[in-house]
Amino acid sequence: MLNLTLLSLLFVSNPLLSTAAQPLPETTTPEIAISLDDAPMPSTSLFASIERTQTIIAKLRAVNSPSIGIFALGQNAQKVPQGMEQLKLYGEAGHMIANHSYSHYQLGKVSAPVFIQDIQRAHPLLGSLPNFKPFFRFPYLCEGKNAQQRGAVLQALTTMGYQEGYVTVNNYDFAINHLVNKAVKNKQVVDFEKLKQVYLTILWDCIKFYDQLALQVLGRPVKHVLLLHANDLAAYYIGDVITLIRSKGWRVIPIEEAYQDPIAKLHLTTTKSQYGRIGAIAQEKGFNHLTLFHPSMSYAYIQQALEEAQVFTVPGATP
Repeated sequence: MLNLTLLSLLFVSNPLLSTAAQPLPETTTPEIAISLDDAPMPSTSLFASIERTQTIIAKLRAVNSPSIGIFALGQNAQKVPQGMEQLKLYGEAGHMIANHSYSHYQLGKVSAPVFIQDIQRAHPLLGSLPNFKPFFRFPYLCEGKNAQQRGAVLQALTTMGYQEGYVTVNNYDFAINHLVNKAVKNKQVVDFEKLKQVYLTILWDCIKFYDQLALQVLGRPVKHVLLLHANDLAAYYIGDVITLIRSKGWRVIPIEEAYQDPIAKLHLTTTKSQYGRIGAIAQEKGFNHLTLFHPSMSYAYIQQALEEAQVFTVPGATP
């Protein structure tokens, strides 16, 4: 089993996760929306790009999912084969298309004017799609290297009529996806049932972590937004993710409904948004930044979890 000694110490010493956390009121049903970043993603050895998109849409339909957020990249829309067609399929299926920039620049590594121009470059392309809504999500969830740079971009977004498409539940699904594709490339056998269990366990742990953080920071539950990517794992398991969330007594809500939570209108000055909106609020309130990431948000943790679950095996290897 995964060595949890260090993690147990972290949780015990972490005031955000103490037993003093306020429980959800019995009459309150926890709520969460789903979002996918970087759509449409290129083909891999597991899925052709358009096949992946079609599979995700079919699995969302199979579980009667409400509208999810598709945070699209302009360059992928133009460079991935049938990219615009894929985004159109999402929009026609009732899912919200939103702006994740054209080039996926990280603010702080480019200037505010360059970053703003990149958002503007993506706008007419994505804005032509069905069910486009003016929400913008910062690539890497990075809102700049200082308050002045962040403020310039936020002012430009306001001028363009955009609202920030923040997340409240961050995780490293992209790292799991990377390691799976690496294993396939190395001719390893993937146990997709064991992979599902690792993936779902990590996602649910992150949801619980940030939900409790919201209670600690705000004293109330929030309408959460789960960050995922439009990758192979989503194609395999997005229906299972929604089924799991519902089985825990939560309601999966439309993405636009999630952004009606009062935290959408909070004025923040921190650029440390990699934690998600709840983590950024906590940081502004003086919480230690080391307590704002779930422990699974590291390649080492994920690699160990996959190894201990024996997700990958080498053909012909002796057990």
